[in-house]
Amino acid sequence: MSSSYLPFVAPGGPAPQPAAPAGVDLPALERLESGHAALRRAALSLEQDVEPALDLTGCARALERAFGALYDAFDGRADRLRAVRAAMAEVDDAAVTIGEARALDASFAAVGEQLQHARGWLAHAEARLASAPPSPPPEPPSLLASRDRPRLHAVPRRSLVPTLKVPEPAPAELVAKPPPPIAPPKTFEELRAAVAALKAQAPAPGALPVAGGARPLEARRDEPAAPPSPPGFAREIGAAIDDIAFLRARCRECFEEVAMVGMQRAPLLGDPFRGALVLERRMLAAIDVIAAIGEPAIEHVPRLVAEAPVKDPSLGFASAMVLGCFAGRDALAAAEHALLRSDRDRAFLDEVGAAFKLVPHDHLPLALRGLLREPEPLLRAMAIDVLAYRGLATEDELVAAASDAAPVAARALRHLGCAPSPRLPELIQRALAAPEPELREAAWTAMALSDHPHAAITLRAAMEEQEGGDAAALLLALAGDEGDARHLAARAFEAPRRGLIVAVGWAGAASAVPQLIDLLERDVDGAVKLAAAYALERITGAGLWEEVAVEDEEIFVPDPPEPDVGEPRALKLAQIVSDPRDLPPPPAKETVEQPTVDAERWRAFYRERCQGWDQGARYRRGRPYTPEVVLDELDTGPVTPGERGQIQRELIVRTGRFVRFDPHDFVVVQEEAITAWRPIAARASGAPGRWARPRRRAG
Repeated sequence: MSSSYLPFVAPGGPAPQPAAPAGVDLPALERLESGHAALRRAALSLEQDVEPALDLTGCARALERAFGALYDAFDGRADRLRAVRAAMAEVDDAAVTIGEARALDASFAAVGEQLQHARGWLAHAEARLASAPPSPPPEPPSLLASRDRPRLHAVPRRSLVPTLKVPEPAPAELVAKPPPPIAPPKTFEELRAAVAALKAQAPAPGALPVAGGARPLEARRDEPAAPPSPPGFAREIGAAIDDIAFLRARCRECFEEVAMVGMQRAPLLGDPFRGALVLERRMLAAIDVIAAIGEPAIEHVPRLVAEAPVKDPSLGFASAMVLGCFAGRDALAAAEHALLRSDRDRAFLDEVGAAFKLVPHDHLPLALRGLLREPEPLLRAMAIDVLAYRGLATEDELVAAASDAAPVAARALRHLGCAPSPRLPELIQRALAAPEPELREAAWTAMALSDHPHAAITLRAAMEEQEGGDAAALLLALAGDEGDARHLAARAFEAPRRGLIVAVGWAGAASAVPQLIDLLERDVDGAVKLAAAYALERITGAGLWEEVAVEDEEIFVPDPPEPDVGEPRALKLAQIVSDPRDLPPPPAKETVEQPTVDAERWRAFYRERCQGWDQGARYRRGRPYTPEVVLDELDTGPVTPGERGQIQRELIVRTGRFVRFDPHDFVVVQEEAITAWRPIAARASGAPGRWARPRRRAG
């Protein structure tokens, strides 16, 4: 069992996830996973990095069979020892072809090296399995429907094997066989005999050089066209689809449902997060349908991603979410293959990582640690982020990742800030000197979350930077004291910009309310005024909302007018189908609710409701600031998922404790985290309206 490294998990938090399926030798699985990673790199390199020096189809088929045998060994679909030996034999067959290609093209050397690594790891796994007692194949449990969180479905089926795409060999050129030589004629009789022999040897008109059939004649151009079909009838009725095609069509519908819901789960401003429960149940029901269909649907899911014309991020989420709910290393590997074959842009990787944070797959720790060894930094960043989020990353793994490339180190530092390590100050110091803005911002976050002694000084200096200054200002508002709040307000009203005004609202100083109201009357940018209105709402909780029409985006270009050619213009459809006396009105503009920017309304509210406020105190939603008030805002407040993530950081800072919470998790998981936060926030709420901050402590 691998438990969470994070030392601040409250009682009632999520249980640690097993590092391997029960009843399976973990060292053997780790060796199989290393061999699988090397075999996967060899296959991807064969597909993407080399030019075909010879026919590679036999090598590709051998690698596919090696993958199938390897997944049989992982999941116990066959005797594990025999399956590993079968995979080794297939790797040996592929290595022979690669050796021949390497003699023609040096670029095949990398493929051969990865095959050698895979062969070595499989040999280690074979030795481990040979000394272990054989384990009986597991009995698949009954399929149970999911409701509020996904289940791991065990469906009896064959292993999912990736299809490797290598160039097919070029077809042999059809060249006519030369006729036998004819002796030069010396007489007219010999000449006539030679001509007759050549005519007899010549192919028939329209025939190919080797093929015996004649070329089909073209259709006559003067033949009459077929008469049109009567309305409601078709001349030719397509053949009925078979059962497999019907099941695959149903699988596509469910897959698209998961992709659509995955993009729409995050609530908008003002929508309660519990409203996403209906969408989540809809998504889980679609996955249950795929499980009920069984093997025809499960094996079709990887094709839906591979055959998509564009690798949209929603496809990455859907493939990882669906396949991560089916037991078997092959299912999770199919989602990894879709990821590794994509363009690997951040949006696609983030969506795959978001799904991996939710799925219940028991092989996920092994798979993620395999991705930690990939050469692509973005892949390693996603892997360490999911491992740390699920409480599976060890301190050594987080520290090693924090010393990695900038994208990896940034993810690791944010998690280390929640679980301070003795090595964290050194890592922060190194990140602050890095040129990458993402890494410096992660260092600021770790300083704020870990109660670093130089956090306030560093954030005050960083908020003046052109790149990342707004992020530093927000962190200063979350983790700072009363002096930091006054400094933020002074800088914001001296040189107003949206990021600083937002930070003033999070700081919550009562003395900033009159200045924010005055800012609404100043000649400043509209975005700054709107930020001031949101800051006032965050501090006072006044509820002065109004509906505002959404302006057209800048990229909107109206259709050009039709030219006047002297003919009567065609009527619009609404004019054709509607009664002239009751034409539909023009379409209304889209509206959105936002706090009012009317300074007089805010000033009237301030005179009526805020006269008794302590001007040296801190307020949130009209109440003196405490962690309990912040937790209520997280639970029921009108906040976006991004703001709820900031509130989670605020609770860590103001309580000195940690409970795993993510606004994109399932609703029931978020409710469990809020329940776990309740007693912690209550104990830390002894000084209402103050910027009290306990020291971070482990345990």
